[in-house]
Amino acid sequence: MYLDIILESENLVNGGICECCLSTEGLFRCSTCSGEHAWCRACVLKTHQSLPFHKLQCWNGKCFQDSQLSQLGYIWHMGHGGKPCPWSQTIGGTALTTTPLTIIHSTGVFTHNVLWCHCPGSNNQQHLQLLRAQLFPASTSRPRTAFTFDVLDHFLIDALECKTSAMSFFQKLRRLTSNAFPDSIPDRYRELMRASRQWRDLMNRKHFGFGHDTGVTPGPGDLALFCVACPQPGINMPLCWQDQYAR
Repeated sequence: MYLDIILESENLVNGGICECCLSTEGLFRCSTCSGEHAWCRACVLKTHQSLPFHKLQCWNGKCFQDSQLSQLGYIWHMGHGGKPCPWSQTIGGTALTTTPLTIIHSTGVFTHNVLWCHCPGSNNQQHLQLLRAQLFPASTSRPRTAFTFDVLDHFLIDALECKTSAMSFFQKLRRLTSNAFPDSIPDRYRELMRASRQWRDLMNRKHFGFGHDTGVTPGPGDLALFCVACPQPGINMPLCWQDQYAR
């Protein structure tokens, strides 16, 4: 019975008609969204405008095969709440082109076409636009790789509790993206090592209150966690402990 239900989920739903427009073939589904859905190309882009890390599948006549939002024409607009920048239509009469960006998330490695914000004052600030979108850039000059804040937090917890190395963690992400052909997924192991160290330092500065006053830099021991088990004169041992306890 269980296997029958699983096999039924591998077929088209809603009679192969898009559940939104009800007039076009619904050949797309999302394995990340809950429930059974069927969308056409235009509707799946509309429903996933704010869900860039969902995994889509397309019916090829025999079975569902993996697809990506970028292959369907999805464009990630930086700034303005995901809407197109009013200054990004044309500059000097020339239409702007998108930039392919490899983005690593907790559920896999994604490639998106990004259109940067070109508002006055945003030139050469692509890495800051990524940060405002909660994407940590792998470089500051011309970023082509970024990590979501979620995957960086995930890696820190994984390394702490499971003792997972950066290589094993990224290999897992490649397997989640393509279990059959993980070598076809871009290798961003070195970028993960660098970005995770920077992220750990930034989070420590934030947690210890060094984010609001940029004029103060952490000194020796300012980023260390207080340990209640360590001997602390005046806290968990007398101030004159040298006189009270014999050596």
